[in-house]
Amino acid sequence: MKTKITRLYFPFDNYSKLLIIIALVGFEFASAASIVLKSPDKTIQLSIAVDNKQLSYIVAKNNIEIIAPSTIGIMVDSIALGSDVTLTGKAVFSKINEKYSTVGNHPNVVNKANEVAIPLQSSGKFFKVFVRVYNDGFGIRYGLPEGSKRLNADLTTWNFANTSGKVAWSDNSVNYESLSRVTTWDKLPESKIIIPPLTIKTNGCWVSVSEADCETFSDMNLQRNRNGLKVVFSYAKKGWDIKPLDGNGPKVLNGTYRGMNVSPWRTTVITTNMTDLINSDLLMNLCPAPAKGSDFSWVKTGRCLWQWWSVGAPKYEDQKQWFDAAAKLKWEYYLIDDGWRVWKQEGKDQWQLLAEVIAYGKSLGVKSIVWVDSKEMRHAKERRIYLEKIKTLGADGIKIDFIPNATAEIMQWYMGSMQDCAELKLMLNFHGSVKPTGLTRTYPNDITREAVRGNEWHMTRYKRVQPLYHDVSIPFTRYLAGAADYTPVMLDPVELSSAKYTWAHQFAQAVVYLSPITHFADQYKFYIESPMFDLFQQVPTVWDETRVLPCTEMGEVVAYARRSGKTWWVGIMNGANEREVKINLNFLKTKTNATLVFDTMKGFAEINRMEKQVNKGETITLKLSSGGGFVGKF
Repeated sequence: MKTKITRLYFPFDNYSKLLIIIALVGFEFASAASIVLKSPDKTIQLSIAVDNKQLSYIVAKNNIEIIAPSTIGIMVDSIALGSDVTLTGKAVFSKINEKYSTVGNHPNVVNKANEVAIPLQSSGKFFKVFVRVYNDGFGIRYGLPEGSKRLNADLTTWNFANTSGKVAWSDNSVNYESLSRVTTWDKLPESKIIIPPLTIKTNGCWVSVSEADCETFSDMNLQRNRNGLKVVFSYAKKGWDIKPLDGNGPKVLNGTYRGMNVSPWRTTVITTNMTDLINSDLLMNLCPAPAKGSDFSWVKTGRCLWQWWSVGAPKYEDQKQWFDAAAKLKWEYYLIDDGWRVWKQEGKDQWQLLAEVIAYGKSLGVKSIVWVDSKEMRHAKERRIYLEKIKTLGADGIKIDFIPNATAEIMQWYMGSMQDCAELKLMLNFHGSVKPTGLTRTYPNDITREAVRGNEWHMTRYKRVQPLYHDVSIPFTRYLAGAADYTPVMLDPVELSSAKYTWAHQFAQAVVYLSPITHFADQYKFYIESPMFDLFQQVPTVWDETRVLPCTEMGEVVAYARRSGKTWWVGIMNGANEREVKINLNFLKTKTNATLVFDTMKGFAEINRMEKQVNKGETITLKLSSGGGFVGKF
């Protein structure tokens, strides 16, 4: 017997009503039926209902609608799960309340949320919808029917209640190396595939859409649909067969959640200010903790010198100079990039020579990261053998490049690679890769990755010029997915001349752009001979506190204040238009000494530097050049 219900209401602050309602089973959703789930602080409310026979949801923040009625559903074996739905059992509620540490915008994370698992049926197929709501957003994922053979499509949508605000978005491209920009909603073409995260300012909130915990699904992309977004899979347009995991895939993560094969979480961050947006841990919070007994205390952050951008492939005879320079800069790492594979000397092959340069670096206290083409390790057995060999030579990390498109199969390869590197205690940097989805929580050794249009897209030898708007848009797109290996801080005047980025702007990249191991782009002489040399020796790569300063405007100017210990660093990057900004030093506790690096307003390859005392609450007025910037150390 099926009972019609006009409303299902499950607030967490009313357990007596909850216990009565969830004891009932076998309901059909009536047209007005809904399940309501609130964030722990009750500022976000997500309502699930049936709208015109389709499962849908609505989201409000502080009682203001943010997401208008939007589809929930997934198509498996050509059946649209979410249409003509029937509730088949108890909706199971749970609370998440835990703490863990990380490295990045801040060290300590609170993972606190309310969750519901809703058992449903469509066309005889039994599945679940999992919804988790945080104080700063929510995630939705699907538990697949047992025995599912093919994933056809993801039917999740986001229909925004208001699209009058600006939106930060990126074109689709292989390996996420596309431009980010900020436009009005109507300038976002409906025909374009977009790579998440995408961020829109709507109804007084910053709303960012992406995905979390993508283990065995193809990478998710987005496409505009009138006033909303829908899911597309650019690497699997017609879906994919759901295959059992093989030895090439994950050993700890296997694409399951609460005993079911599941989709990744479809995520939405919702905050009322930019500081909370940038500091959101939603994606990591939706991912599993490291396996029980795991020890990642060996994971170490730091600065990394790197030669490929500035001089091309590394030459064996030059390596001691690069290690010497890294030591002089007091940087922790040096990256031995593509080119070492062709090193030869009489009686020695490239592996013996690689071992020699790694050992030389260790004698100076500089750790080595070694580059590899993924085609040398596409399968589990050869991957493990290769990584063990790199570890035996004394390397501390691996940079895996030229990774195939992020299909479901390749996403499993990513998980297996992360697991192997964790077991071997190798730091990991994926290049030519897919975006992160929060799994640095599970594998903290996945310390950074590319999946970004970084400074490799500003190089004279390839006739590449990075437009000025990109640098001030990307904090609201790719960086909301996690750390990125942008390879910041170009100082070579020849390289900067095409767009005339200033030295202050370039240095600010190292403060604004998060990468716990930051690979600096340029030739070491430009850092050692720089008037900012002492600051390069000191600049951190991870932070105890991060604030977005009020002058920040998506696509125009970005200003962060970040604290490491008792020292604050301010980094400001300007876009195309000269401007004046005011920085209030209200984050300081007392009068302090400051080092200030300004644009000269005369030339791009020079700075004005000032040492002075400043007071808490003092306001600094800055004039920023086109492509200019500012760095302050307090």
